[in-house]
Order: sequence, then C-alpha cells, then structure tokens
Amino acid sequence: MRYMTGGRVVVDVLVENGVDLVFGIPGTHSLPIYKHLPGSGIRHVTPRHEQGAGYAADGYARSTGRPGVCLVTTGPGVSNIATALGQAYSDSIPLLVVSPGLPFSIEGGDRGYLHETKHQSGLTGSIAAWSHRAASHQDLADSLRRAFTFFGRGRPRPVHIEVPIDVLENEGPIEGSLLAEQAVVAAPQTEAVEEVARALLAGRRRGLVVGGGCRKAADEATSLAELLGMVVVSTYNGKGVVSERHQLSAGASISVTAAKEYLDGCDVVLAVGTEIGDSDLYGEPLHPAGTFVRIDVDPAQLQKNVAAQIGLVADAKLALAALVERLSPDGAARGDTGDEAVREAAALRARIAEELASDLAPWRPLHDALEKVLEPEAIVAGDAAMACYYGTTFLLPLEHPSQYLYPTGFCTLGYGLPAAIGAKLAYPDRQVMAILGDGGVMFTLSELATAAELGLALPVVVVTNGGFGEIRKELKAMGAEPIGTDFPSPDFAAVGKALGGEGARVTADELGVAVEEAFGRDRPTLIEIAAGS
Repeated sequence: MRYMTGGRVVVDVLVENGVDLVFGIPGTHSLPIYKHLPGSGIRHVTPRHEQGAGYAADGYARSTGRPGVCLVTTGPGVSNIATALGQAYSDSIPLLVVSPGLPFSIEGGDRGYLHETKHQSGLTGSIAAWSHRAASHQDLADSLRRAFTFFGRGRPRPVHIEVPIDVLENEGPIEGSLLAEQAVVAAPQTEAVEEVARALLAGRRRGLVVGGGCRKAADEATSLAELLGMVVVSTYNGKGVVSERHQLSAGASISVTAAKEYLDGCDVVLAVGTEIGDSDLYGEPLHPAGTFVRIDVDPAQLQKNVAAQIGLVADAKLALAALVERLSPDGAARGDTGDEAVREAAALRARIAEELASDLAPWRPLHDALEKVLEPEAIVAGDAAMACYYGTTFLLPLEHPSQYLYPTGFCTLGYGLPAAIGAKLAYPDRQVMAILGDGGVMFTLSELATAAELGLALPVVVVTNGGFGEIRKELKAMGAEPIGTDFPSPDFAAVGKALGGEGARVTADELGVAVEEAFGRDRPTLIEIAAGS
C-alpha cells in the first residue's frame, strides 16, 4: 500500500498508461495536479481556451488513435470544454478530461464556493460516455485505469473524471497496479463471418460503406473491395480508409443522391464502422433493396438508422481480415466482377461530379491549388464550413485514413484550428493545415497564439463570405430575410501577425505559393481568401 496525494495519483496513472502530452489551462483548484507534472516526462501545452484544449486533444486522438488528454479546472473550465466532449462523443474519439471537483463538505451546498457548480459531473455525464466523481484515492486510481481500459475496448468515446479538491490535496492510500487492463479486441465469431461471406458471395453487385470505425482497417477494407469487386463509398469520417485515388473508390460521397441510389440498387451492401446517421447522409436516408450487412464493435449500432439483416459484432480490422481469409480461396468470389466494378465506380464518380457541379464550382480553384502542394501524407483539419463540406470533402482526394479531421456528428464551429494543432504536435514532420470559414474561425481564433508559441508551421486558410454563409443560404431558401448571418471580418492577415504568426490575403492563383511558404516557416500563417475567388 502506498500513500500519495490525488494530484500525484493523476500524474502517475497518466505516465503509467503512456501519456506524454496533455492540453490544459491551470486553475487554482487544479494546481495539486500541476505540481507533479515537472519531471514526469509529460509535455504540457497551454491553449488559450478550454474548448481549444478539447479540440486539440481531439485532433491528436483522431489522427493517432491514441487518447487525447485534457486537464481543466472546476466550474468554467469544465463547462468550457463541454462542447469538445460532445464533439468527441458524436464521432467516437477517445478523450480524457480530468478536473477537480468541489470538496466533499461543499458538494451540493450552494455556498458560493469558488467555481461552485450545481452538479459538475452531471453536466459532463450528459455529454460524455461517462463521468465519475472519485470517492477516494483508491477510487481515483481505479476510475482512471478504467478510463484507459475503456478506450482500448469497444467503441472509444470521451470520459470525464472529477477529483474532489480534498482528494487532490491530501494523501491517501492506494494499492494495486496503475496500468489499464490489457486491451481485449472483439474478435468475430466464425459462424458470423461465414454468414456474412455467404451474403457477399450471393450478390453480384456489391457496395462497401466505410466509416470512422474502419480507420484502423484500411488495408483489410481495400483487400476485401479488390477481392470481391466492391464499389467503395465512405462517410466523412471514413474518408481515405480506401484511397480516394483507388479505381474502386467513389469518395466520401454517402450524402450524395447518386451514391445513395447506387447503394440502394446493390444486391448486397456491407457497412463497416458507421452509424449511417443524418449527419452522414444529409437528409434522405438509405433504402437498400438488397441485403444490408453491418459490422460494428458496438452491438447497439447494428439496428440504428438502417437495420442490419445480417450483423457482425467485432473489431473492424479483425472482422475484415477474417472475411478476406475466408473468401480468398473461393474462385467464385472474384469471377469477372472486378472489371465491372471498376467501370461502375467510374460511372458513379461521374454521376456524383455532375450532381455536385454547381455546389463544388466555387471551391474547386481553392482545392486544385491545395492538391498541388500537399504531400501524400498531409493532414487537413476542417471545420463545419461551406469550404469543407462542399469543398474539401469532395475535391481533395486523400489516400489514407485519419488525414481529414472533420467534426461530423456534433458539427461544431471552431474545430479546425485547434484540431490541426493537436495533429501537428502528434506528427511534427508531416504537413498539417486547417481550413475554416470566417464565421467559424472566430470561435477559436485565439488558438493561433498557441500555435505561434509552439513554433508550428501551420497554414490556416480562412475562406471569407461575410459571415455564416450556409445559414444565410438556408434562410433565403425558406423565403426569410437573413438575420444574424452577416458581419464584417477582421483583417485576418493583420491578426495573424498580431498573434505571433504571419498573415496573407491571397487569390486562388496565389494560394498554392502562400501555403507552400507557410509550411516552411517556424510559426503559423493565417491565409485569407475570399469564397469563389
């Protein structure tokens, strides 16, 4: 048995579980944790707002697959990071937020204590996968271990651990290991694999839908598509799982009518690691006429939105590998479907391009310029901005998963810049950039100062359209007068310099050079470009 303060317990558990980077803003109540960070080997990064901390940790986690960790203080620190918790929950991102909580003697007392919150863990518990208020030093160690165990098993989602201030400050006994239990990956049952294999072999026209839950199964998904001749459609979060330059890929197009119609007309569709939700489909749901098969590590997903006729609960990588192994020796698996599927994928890409031609036109010059300067491994962090969901999603072909960091489900504004910071800290030698609108960037613009302090070569492209362009468009479509959508933007080039970086205002013809120069600097560059220029 050992005696230590709760602050020391937090740091020791993080170290024991391989955490080497945390995002946080110290506050009076969290100092007992900060006391033990020096000498721990953990790098601490100070964003300018707790929401930025959460998005940066999300970007780190989304790009690496490892948990992102945040330290925030009581009350406003927790409420400020709540939106980032919601975003991580909706997109299944492993995010750990550790905060102090009111002392046992104060909890629920409504006494005007500093940062007092009516029910802090109730707030986060309604947003995160779960929130736990530690009852003792041992409970603190156990709950932190449980969080890391949770991240390694099943569907990863955010967790909040609240540590009462008296546990943080005072010593108490703990015993046992601080290391999370070994990850147990859900393996597929042989009978279930056989059932899915039979369904796939029974169909001639086959579609494959890949989502964010398929990020770690890129090779297996590609092998299965090639083996069976399957046209691949991805969600936003599945973008790049199968290279978008692959001849069987129809890109991140599941929201497009042409792609939906193709999938609806398939004999069999296999959907892997996706909830197929409204934020994926943008309106009209799928109506599959053929057999609909789903693979997901979360059994609750199999009957959501589009009910699976055949469901397989397992880790995507293991399940797809088992299917490839089962189907490879079967000569009937391939037949002549390969060439036919290639032709169908090409025809589908053409129909998608035709359907989206007018929507994509304003964003094509911008993305043509980016495609010329981005390396194959580049990471692009987007925002809930027209330039991204009308542009980057369709116009920037990516070859690998986790290259496009986009806030799909919660669809928050302000995500792109801090998420890019998190990804750049994870991969300092790779190109990382952000694309945001002039409305969204204002939510977290202060994080440019964080990037400047860290010396990050980070191009931040801000596409201006005078406010909230999508909402303006939707109001007009309703026959309503736009209100609250139009406002002047600051001089972004000047802001970039004022916050410690560089700044530029460019046209589409100048964008490529500006981004290339930004990658060569030792600081971020805020690059302003007008929509449609």
